[in-house]
Amino acid sequence: MNELARLEIPKYVKMDECGYREKTVLLRVDFNSPIEPGSGRILDITRIKSHVPTISYLLKQNAKVVLLSHQGQKGSSDFVSLKAHAEVLSELLRANVKFVEQVYGDKVDEAVRSAKNGDVILLENTRFVEEETRVVNSYEEHAKCELVKRLSAFSHVYVNDAFASSHRNHASLVGFPFVLPAVAGKLMTEELEAVKRIVEESSGPTAFLLGGGKLKDSVKLVNNILERGVADKVVLTGLIANAFLVATGFIRESVLIKKLSEYENELKLAKRIFSRFNEKILLPVDVAVERNGERVELPLEELRFDDEPMDVGSRTITMIHDSLKGFKTAFLRGPAGVVEKRGFEKGTVELLKLLCELGIYTVIGGGHTRIIAEQLGLVDKLGYASTGGGALLTLLSGEPLPALQALSFAFERTKVACGDVNGRD
Repeated sequence: MNELARLEIPKYVKMDECGYREKTVLLRVDFNSPIEPGSGRILDITRIKSHVPTISYLLKQNAKVVLLSHQGQKGSSDFVSLKAHAEVLSELLRANVKFVEQVYGDKVDEAVRSAKNGDVILLENTRFVEEETRVVNSYEEHAKCELVKRLSAFSHVYVNDAFASSHRNHASLVGFPFVLPAVAGKLMTEELEAVKRIVEESSGPTAFLLGGGKLKDSVKLVNNILERGVADKVVLTGLIANAFLVATGFIRESVLIKKLSEYENELKLAKRIFSRFNEKILLPVDVAVERNGERVELPLEELRFDDEPMDVGSRTITMIHDSLKGFKTAFLRGPAGVVEKRGFEKGTVELLKLLCELGIYTVIGGGHTRIIAEQLGLVDKLGYASTGGGALLTLLSGEPLPALQALSFAFERTKVACGDVNGRD
């Protein structure tokens, strides 16, 4: 039996099983988008656009909609206010979206109190308050924080539509189902049903192609995927490939070693993973570096100390192509190189093209890779584009999704509450 077919998704209430007429709805979305450094301009609005069906559904029932989202993480250049996101959403909805420069507090209370049914309010970046990302021992602890207390006080129901964030144990994602009726939004349901359908219909060898820069998450995911036996081949590119190349000694003297020194635990785990599953793991055999402003491809053994791999090379692409012949399903998360830099998007482009050429049904997870696939016009030819990269792979690797577990906790109570509401409507 294909191990993917064992995927289990907890019970949850879908939003169309409940009524929202003239109710105040707290809606958790994921507007986290690529931001242009300096200008703060939103480079891709796909994430924002993906939540419009859920918001529109609520507005048709004359609900008062209060939106919660995060953007970036502390210390990163994209850790910015959601004011620009409110402007984009206003254009998409063709209606005014009121932005409140506060996550919770008196300004929020007043804005909600003075809003009319059918109004949309977007609150400030949830990660601007420390309790959103505070490490706790249980989901219930998040329910006791001030953020959850203040916002649940004026809300009738909580809707979680943020599939892309569902692998995070954060207050706005897991706290509210303990104090409010809690349902899954349109996008959340669509994503979960799509993944379930794909894994149930999948047959033949399955490959996971993992790139991007989220090293801590990625190494753990590689371990879980291989431990669970859901992958016949794991192809590594990007920062995670660099980490495995350093951990296994394929790269011995490089500026990379110092840059990766903060990831000591991940490097140790990578070494253990490779020693156990090396026959299933594909690492680059050549890379592209920048010299004098130009892309230069070279084998690993020719890397100079100050060379930093920024993409996979042509030999690696050929190797991946040959290794994936006969595969039926692939899950692709993260770019193969530094796609923001001209010339170093080549590896990612070639990966997408080879998957298409080989006819492998491919599920794309995450932002940058999906954007490139859309620019090339390959999304429909490849298969399915998910809004969530980390969440998708966490689900497939057998790890629980905290946000989904929280919705499951509220299942019975929410069914009763929704039955009461529907009975009155």
